[in-house]
Amino acid sequence: MALPELFIRQMEGLLGADELKTLLDGIKQEPLTSIRLNPRKWNPANMPLRRVGWWEGGFYLDDRPSFTFDPLLHAGCYYVQEAASMFLARLIQQYVERPVAMLDLCAAPGGKTTTAIGALPEGSIVMCNEPIRQRAQILSENITKWGCPEVVVTNNYPADYARSGLAFDVILCDVPCSGEGMFRKDEEAVAQWTPRLVENCRNLQREIVAEAWKCLKPGGMLIYSTCTMNTQEDEENVEWICLELGGETLPVDLREEWQVKGSLLKGFEGHVYRFLPGFTESEGLFMAAVRKGDDQPQPKEAKRKSKGKEGRGRQTALTKEVAGWLQPQVEWVMRQYGDVCYALPAALMPFSDLAYEQLRMLSAGTALGQLKGRDFIPNHAVALSCYLQLEAFPQVELDYPEAIAYLRREAVSMPEGTPRGYVIVCWQHHPLGFVKNLGTRANNLYPQEWRVKSARTDAVVPFSSLLPQ
Repeated sequence: MALPELFIRQMEGLLGADELKTLLDGIKQEPLTSIRLNPRKWNPANMPLRRVGWWEGGFYLDDRPSFTFDPLLHAGCYYVQEAASMFLARLIQQYVERPVAMLDLCAAPGGKTTTAIGALPEGSIVMCNEPIRQRAQILSENITKWGCPEVVVTNNYPADYARSGLAFDVILCDVPCSGEGMFRKDEEAVAQWTPRLVENCRNLQREIVAEAWKCLKPGGMLIYSTCTMNTQEDEENVEWICLELGGETLPVDLREEWQVKGSLLKGFEGHVYRFLPGFTESEGLFMAAVRKGDDQPQPKEAKRKSKGKEGRGRQTALTKEVAGWLQPQVEWVMRQYGDVCYALPAALMPFSDLAYEQLRMLSAGTALGQLKGRDFIPNHAVALSCYLQLEAFPQVELDYPEAIAYLRREAVSMPEGTPRGYVIVCWQHHPLGFVKNLGTRANNLYPQEWRVKSARTDAVVPFSSLLPQ
């Protein structure tokens, strides 16, 4: 891989000749593969994998298996995530001690959102957003698979949030960047890199942060993150946040053996954290936490607006059977937005109502389903919810070939004696989704847009099947 000469000179100026060699040697190495577990679904004892140092729920794999053919990935039992991104969880746990409202403003595909969900105190709520519609659909898919109901997914630009009247205690801006930290994994990032791209990204990043700052409560924390290495997009932007917006950087506890670097910008001593290939066991990532002063203005409230007859959404009149699909330890509120009925944790409802009015809301809480005629059709999200009441539906355990056929949205047969109606199919006792058993056949209800499209037919051993269950 031939790196841009201007990039090499840039990094030599920041690191010096010796550390530049370490970085370049690191970029030449094979990328590491790591996963982060979803402890609400899968928390094997005595996991025989090496842990990510800064987050106990992250693990390194010896090689990269074919994740597409692992049913537990589709069941939301784990997420394939670059190790440095898991540092977000350490930062959150150090500074967030009570339930909060958090916004992940540039969230697709969902790795950092699900990281935050696992690190925030119980009772917190998360709104995650992606401006690009296709990427927002991927974000919504991954949030549904993760199965945690305290989340709203939207498809908006940062300026829409600044006008929405929504206010947050924590905001993550994992901003679009020039991608230098991904050079080892992404040849396209190398090919498209230019100094002009860096400058354009820096300007866009400041626009995003300025809009996000308007939604941050006084005393709140903005987390700024990129997957790049230059100071223009990293330290200079954090310095700009401090000088122009009145922020103050916050220190995060580290261990020396992680080799996480601090500021590389001369004259700037703020608390920032750099992960660099060759030094850290990760790709490149930059992260900083910035506190908003207590004396700064509150976010402005927006004028309420209605969406036709449904207004702010409406309470749903669900049968006792439907209301019992989810475990009762959560204080559920049933809400209808459009033609879909949702079960929301009570703390989420004010945010979902306002999001439905002011934004393009894709999902909220757990989608229960839709009423068609006299039949209430359960949503796929019910089967994947961490709060699924297992006794609510018959369940059928699939073998591995059947599970892959189901994920390809092919026909699967139900054992003799399976009750008619909606049935949850599982692999290794983890729900994958619904079929509707008609007796003579079963309709595969796996979402069409999520289906595994690969026609690969050779034998695959999913790596999760080799681990303790």
